[in-house]
This record gives sequence, structure tokens and C-alpha cells, in this order.
Amino acid sequence: MQDPYPVPPFTCPASGSATVPGSKSITNRALVMAALADGVTLLENCLFSEDTEIMVKALQDLGFDVQPDPAALTIRVSGLSGQIPAKQANLHVGNSGTSARFLAALCCLGQEGTYTLDGVPQMRKRPIADLADALNQLGADVQTQDGFAPLLIRPNGLAGGQARIDATASSQFVSALVLVAPYAKNGIRIAMTETSVRRGYIDLTLEMLKQFGTPADSIEASLDGYRIAPSQPYRCEQPSYAVEGDASAASYFFALPLAVGGSVEIVGVTKNSLQGDIAFARRLEEIGARIEWRERSALCSYDLTKGRAAPFSGDFYPYSDTFLTAAALAPLLSGPSSIEGIEHTRHQECDRIAAMAQGLQRAGQEASETPGSLAITPAPLQPATIDTFHDHRVAMSFAILGSHDARGDGSPWLQIEDPTCCRKTFPEFFTVLENLRQQSL
Repeated sequence: MQDPYPVPPFTCPASGSATVPGSKSITNRALVMAALADGVTLLENCLFSEDTEIMVKALQDLGFDVQPDPAALTIRVSGLSGQIPAKQANLHVGNSGTSARFLAALCCLGQEGTYTLDGVPQMRKRPIADLADALNQLGADVQTQDGFAPLLIRPNGLAGGQARIDATASSQFVSALVLVAPYAKNGIRIAMTETSVRRGYIDLTLEMLKQFGTPADSIEASLDGYRIAPSQPYRCEQPSYAVEGDASAASYFFALPLAVGGSVEIVGVTKNSLQGDIAFARRLEEIGARIEWRERSALCSYDLTKGRAAPFSGDFYPYSDTFLTAAALAPLLSGPSSIEGIEHTRHQECDRIAAMAQGLQRAGQEASETPGSLAITPAPLQPATIDTFHDHRVAMSFAILGSHDARGDGSPWLQIEDPTCCRKTFPEFFTVLENLRQQSL
């Protein structure tokens, strides 16, 4: 793929469909739960991307029988009822925060041995100290390097009990604890030291526990924390477990009609998705998009002949992965946008606030940042090359802005550096976007 990649603009209003891959968040949670389950679990509609392949490889390195079939989008996992076969393993998680946090908790369930967990240089900048401290409160032995990876884990089962945790940096800290809680000898009580935490993905994790057989009455959730009692090993009661389409990936195609006009059917998403990022569709409706929900898809439409959509304003904290989509769309809206509640995104795959501000400024926009917000005032678009900082969401978000025919002649005006970074969660993104452009001609 050409690097930097010149994004071909849409010269006609969008008209067609785009199928989003399986959810990364659900695929990686399901992999962990299937490995901890009693017996074989067949996962369907799995995401095959860098992040999920890292998780598959790590589970295999831990001794689990994990059989991926990319052509069929399935992964067959033989669970061992909470046992970890390998007594020693060196796990490399790249820049996958999800894998690092979930695997750290999983490894604490071992009965003996030594596990190390490390990643690329950026992974060593991503916070994990609060999770390690919480696991140690529950009887684990997890050592960090000054609060960051690499981790050294010496497992001896997980006694459980109560752990106090600050999960403002990432709700995945809580999800990691929840995933292993049924296997802790005394269950787990999680006390939140700060209650303003993104709950959507924690709620998703709790729902998946129920889907894998954890009794609903053994789970308690409140503003102050969570309690999960010890229970029987996970088991998928259905012949297979179907992974939902990725709501975060869907955000780009929900946004596209507001950039180019027309209608896009986003296949693989549902209004009642377990994923909190589906709420981005609601934000688009608030600024003027029309969305029709169907059984397994959504049709998003916008008529540009009636003028630009209204600007964004307010808190994106509960679904912050989509703030980048909103920021990239902001230059095409009718006034200044203000996106708040995103301070924690400075410590993800890159400093996402700074990356979006820089890219927007290169494209001629007025973009100003505070520690936890980004303000964008539309200005005439200028040709630009976008530094993605190897962040998949930066690349995909700016691709939507680049789909706008800024010059009016169909010639590319926006280039995306390192476009293959999308393989982290959506390897076929640019192919799907181009196919949709071709459908619209």
C-alpha cells in the first residue's frame, strides 16, 4: 500500500454498504473467557487483526490449544477450567493495551511458575501500575518497572477479597479484574477510588460473564464498585459464541455521510449493541444525521444540499475512542466544535489529543487543546500529509476527512502516513472505504 496514502475523495454522495469486522473488545474478552472455560468454545465472526493475533499468540504461549481460522472468521479454544498449562512464558503484547491488562490478570490465576509481559516502547509508556497494585491486593505477586511494563508475575492462584483501584486511566483495569473474578478463591470486591470511570466496557464485560454462564445473582454493580462471587468455570451454553460487529470501527462509516453526503448502510451493528461506542450514532443524530436501525445493520444518511451539520459539543468520555472521528469531521461542520472529557486518551496508542490537533492544523484548521479537551474551528481546508503516530484511529479518522472532495475535482488532497497501522483493529479498512467509494460512483 502506498505510504503516504493519498485518500481518493468521493465525487458523488455515498450510496452503498460497508461491513465492519468483529469487535476487538469482544473478541479479546471472549478469547480470555474461552481459555478459562470448561471445554471447547467456538468463537464466530472474530476480528483478525494485530491486537487479536497478539492475544491468540499469547494464549498459545501459555500452553492453550487455540486454533484460529481466518478464512472462516472463527477461533476454536480448548479451555481448562481456569488452569494455565505453561508454567513459564515470555509474553510480547506489542502496543496492545487490552492484551497487556487482560493477560496480566489471567496469569495471576496460575499455581506456580514465572511469566513476563512486555511490549514495544510505546507500551512501556502506557499505565498499568494501578492494575498491578489491585492484583497484589488480591493476593498476586506482580512487579512492574516503575509502574509500567515490563511485568514480572509469580502466580500462586488468586485469593481474592477486596481491592481498591483508580481506573480513570483505563476501564480495562476493572474489566481485567472482572474477567478473573469467578476464579478467585474468595471472589473479588472492587472499590472504585474515583467513580467517574467509563462504565460502558465494564458493563460489556459483566454481560459477557452472564453469557458464559456466570449466575446473575453472583454479580453486583454500584456506583462505588463491583462484587463478583466465586462460581463455576465459564461455559458457552450455545454451540458457538458470535462476536458483535465493532461499534468503534462503525463510527467512521456513520460519519462518512456527513462528510460526503448520501447514505451508508453499516452492516454488522445493532442498536442494542453491548458496546458503549454505539452511542456515537446518537451524537450524529443530535447534529443532524438520520439513522434507521435494522435487524443487523444501520442506515445513516445526510443531505449536504441542506447545508453543513451542526458542530459537536460536550463530553466524549464514555465513548472516547470515537472522539477522533468527531474531531476529523469537525472541519466540515457549521461552526466550532468542542470535545471534552478525553484527558486519558493522551496515554493510549499515542497522545491522541496532540495527534489530532497537529493533523487538523496541518489541514489548515484552528485546533487548540487543553489537558482534557480539543476545540476545532472550521477554516478552508489545505492539502496536508497526516502523521498517524502509528495509531490506527488517527489514520481511519482522517481518512473520513480526506474522503471529502475539498478541491471539487476529485483529486486527493489529504495523505495518510503509515496507513497499514490500521491492521491493529481493521486491516481491510482502506479497502472497505474504497469499495464504498466505487459503489457510490
